[in-house]
This record gives sequence, structure tokens and C-alpha cells, in this order.
Amino acid sequence: MSIRLENVNYIYGEGTGQEKWALKNINLTLHDNEFVGIVGHTGSGKSTLTQLLNGLEKPSSGQIFYNEQDIQGEGFSKKELRQKVGLVFQYPEHQLFEVSVIKDVEFGPRNLGMNNLEIEKRSFDALKQVGISDDLLDVAPFALSGGQKRRVAIAGVLAMQPEVLILDEPTAGLDPAGRTEILELLQKLHRERNIAVILVSHSMDDVARYAERILVMNQGELVLDGAPEKVFRYRKELREIGLDVPQSTNILYELRDRGMDLDVNGITPEQAAQNIADYLRRQS
Repeated sequence: MSIRLENVNYIYGEGTGQEKWALKNINLTLHDNEFVGIVGHTGSGKSTLTQLLNGLEKPSSGQIFYNEQDIQGEGFSKKELRQKVGLVFQYPEHQLFEVSVIKDVEFGPRNLGMNNLEIEKRSFDALKQVGISDDLLDVAPFALSGGQKRRVAIAGVLAMQPEVLILDEPTAGLDPAGRTEILELLQKLHRERNIAVILVSHSMDDVARYAERILVMNQGELVLDGAPEKVFRYRKELREIGLDVPQSTNILYELRDRGMDLDVNGITPEQAAQNIADYLRRQS
């Protein structure tokens, strides 16, 4: 699996007096089984980019290729694309609409024309993978907690057996425990199902811990792209566009500014603690 964007632009209100560039000249390739974090402040183009990836929006110019096929090309199946590139919206209420949890998860496979046995198998497997118990199968989705709704929304996409799972701020509004549960679930799915995960997030700490690659968006442009350790070396540049580095990295910088000659490249609490321990060991 690969998704490739060539010179992609997206303009809201194109041809009117109120044009707004949401994406500017995006060139990007997303690979099989990557865990990618997309960060940027509100209005940076993150959500627009994700909606282009599975064909919900059409670029104003440029091309998007899925497995080297132009998704806007004649004869290309958008239905098949959305089966393979699943999108979970920020607010699960936007994609939960059936009378029960099980019917909601069955909707996607049923829409693909599968037989009842395959629909049931996929749906039950997906719900089991996201940790939804059998006693919730006949419950109305809107009666669930925020974290449960997100799990059901994820299950509905997983039942389609996608190659790519895109999630737009999946932890928004959750408490710390709920946030950790969702992120651990995504990491588990990534590892066990060999599925590519694209996580849109405002949290640098979350993408530092879970993502293997980070894309930084600013005013519609892709300004940084690389491993977390590489991206977070640009502390000054990130701050100039209204972002920051993880808290652990900031602590290391502050300690260094106070005279401690230590490695500031730690991006998780564990790495920061190890860097501090290494420094103290050298001093003893």
C-alpha cells in the first residue's frame, strides 16, 4: 500500500471572492504499515489533508495516487478506496447513526454486498478487537460513553478490513485514562493487524510516544516530515509556528539552560529520565 500526493492544492471557495488556501503544494508519500502523526494548530490543513486521502474531498489541483492509481482517474473506484482507507472522524456522533452498536458496525460490510455470515464475522471480530463487550451489542450508540463511542466508530471502520486507518483527533474530550486506552488500542491494531495508522493530534506528547513519523502542517504547508527524534530537534521553529516539543524535551532543554550538559533529544518521559540519569552518573 502507498498513498502519494503530487503538487496537491486545495482551495475553499475557489472562484469566489472569498477563496482560502487550505493546502499548498503538498508532496508526500505514505507507506505500508506506518504509524504517522499529523500535527499543526487549528486551520493548518490537517483535517483537509485526511479527507483528501480517502476521496471525501477532491484536490483543486495536483494528483493523489493509491497504489500508483490516480484516485480521480476514470474508472477508479472511490468505494473501494474508502474500504481500504478508513476515516474515523473527530466526533464519533458524525458516523454513528444506527439503532444499535452491532447494526452500526455491520453497516459498512453490508454496504459492500457481503453475505450475512461474513458480515457477522467481521463485525464481531472488529468489536472484540476494540474491547466492546457482548452486553453492549444491542445498546444504542448514543447511550455509550465518549470512549465507547470512539471504539465503536473504530470498529465500524475495522470491519471493512482497511489497509489504512485515519483518525482525526480520536482522543478529543477524553480524560487521561480514556486517551491512553484509545492510543494503546491504535498501537495494538497497528502491530497486530499490520495496518497503517494516520493519527491527527494536537498533543506532541502523544505523537512522540506512538508515531514513527511526524508530519508538521502550518498554514496549509507541510513544513516538517521525519522521525519524532528528528522533528523535535526543531524546537525553535516549532515554537515560531505556535507549536512546541513534548514536555519531556522541554524539561531537558530547561535543565541544559541551567548548566547541565545533558542530551536534550529525549522525547518521552522514559528517555528524559534516562538522559538525566546518564548525566548524574557522569558527575559521580
